[in-house]
Formats: sequence, C-alpha cells, structure tokens
Amino acid sequence: MENRKAIIISLICFVIAILLITAYVNVKRNEMTKEFGEEVPVVVATMDIPEYGIIRPGMVTVIRVFKNFKQPQTAADVNDIIGKASYVAISRNEQITMTKLIHQDGKPVLDRQVQKKMRAVTVVISPHTGVGRLIRPGNRVDVIIAPTYDSGGVTVYEVKTLLQDVLVLATGKNIQNEVPTRVDKAVLTEIEEEFERKKRKDFFGTTESLRTSRPSDDYSHITLQVSPEDAEKLAFITHTFGDRSIYLVLRNRSDHGVEKAETTLLDNVLGPESDYGRTKIRPPPYVPPRPKFYDSEGGRPVPVY
Repeated sequence: MENRKAIIISLICFVIAILLITAYVNVKRNEMTKEFGEEVPVVVATMDIPEYGIIRPGMVTVIRVFKNFKQPQTAADVNDIIGKASYVAISRNEQITMTKLIHQDGKPVLDRQVQKKMRAVTVVISPHTGVGRLIRPGNRVDVIIAPTYDSGGVTVYEVKTLLQDVLVLATGKNIQNEVPTRVDKAVLTEIEEEFERKKRKDFFGTTESLRTSRPSDDYSHITLQVSPEDAEKLAFITHTFGDRSIYLVLRNRSDHGVEKAETTLLDNVLGPESDYGRTKIRPPPYVPPRPKFYDSEGGRPVPVY
C-alpha cells in the first residue's frame, strides 16, 4: 500500500514537473517569438551545391527558423527548387533564395516569368513589323494593328494602337534572364590548335574574345506578356486579319506612360487633296431656295421667289 502511494506521489510530481517545464519553455518561446517573430519554413541545402549545379531531391530540405532570420525571397517549398540550377555556389545549410537560382541548366522556364493573372501570347513578326528583329527579351513595346475591312461597300483602312507598354518575354526561344553558355576552356584551346594545325583561315581571334551568349537575330516570332482580355484581342486580330496586320514598336525601357492614341484613317494620312480624298468628296445636299413671300391662290399659299 505504501509502495502504491509512493508511485502515485511520484507520478504526480512527474506531471507537475512536466507542466512546469512546458510552461517555462512556452514563456521562453513567447519571449523569443516576440523579439524574432514566428517560426516559418525555409529551404536549405543539405550539401554543397556547385555553381550551375542542378538541384535534385535529397539536396535540399525544409527547416523552421524565426521570421527575422529568414532571408528575403527564400523558398519555403522544395517543389519550387527541384529541377532548377544554382546561379552561384551554395553551401551546406545555407538558405536557398530565388535570386540564386536559374532554371533547367541555364534555360529558364517561361511560365515562372509570367506574372500572376497575366498571360503569354506569341505573335509572328517580320523585319518591318518587328523593328528589324532588334527587339530583345525584357524590352517593352507598343502593339499597333492595321486592319482593312469593308463597311457598306467601302473599303476602310485604319491603324490603331491596341496595346501600350507591353513586356517582351521572349524572342524566338531566347527567354529573359537566360544564363550565358559556358564553354570549356580546354575544348576551345583544342579547337584553336586544330585550326592552326590544318592552317584554316576561317577562325579569327582567340578563345578569349569568342562570344557564346550573343542573342539570336533569326527569330520569327515574339512572346508578349498581356492580360487575358488583351490576349483575346490579339487572337481576334490575328485570326481575322492575319499576322501582317500586327506591328510592334519599341519603347525606351524607362518609359512606362500609357496615353490615349487616336485611330488613324487613310483620310487622315492622305488628306482631302489626294486622289483618294477627291474620290470620296460628295457634293453638298441640295437646299431649296427660300421664297420671298407666299401668295394666296384659291385659298392655298403659293411661294413667290
């Protein structure tokens, strides 16, 4: 009986001790939380990740840290990290921020660059509709349309600025934030020696000046970031009037102004003195002359001029 009482007293003391310890831990945690913020999940590296290394499962994990200790733009889910490549070397236990990452071994994924509630749409261009193919990803353009249609048996020519300050996401397959191609020095040296051995004259310069990341100029389409409504407008214009009715004009990257632009008709361009304008001039409607006074014949008013 005495042993039973001793066990019960021991259990009660144990529970009281646990409660006191828990209360103490909670008090200390609340003090730290008040000073450093709540605990939040962050993704950290479980091993050293080399520069341009592809991040695979098992190379990262999620831990919880106080909010004030979380670095800006640190990932909170490993699914946002897996499959990407590191732009710089990442050390073990280092927080992985989105600014240290690229996508798919140097080739970014387009969908991650499209802003939320926006859409990516592609238009076909030629040199005269795409600023001589000098547009680059990250530039901003205005979209001008030049539809031609029939209205009451008369062909109408007009030009209208449909969209302004549109972000260019890609030119061809060249996407924003693409990392320059890395060329192994040993490979380039071997190529140079081979050209020298064969006395080839079509290799100029040295490996130091060889450029490997020059944007391509042979693209035939451009991908723009637009709203869903504007994407429908572009699809309608393309489907109805064809690709040649869409023109892109380049803006200064610091110019984000959106101003009302009037529709330009062929009449405005050529003017009334042109042959086209003269063919559209119509004589004024006939206005009968006003009578001097009215006379009365048989009880009826008769105008007298």
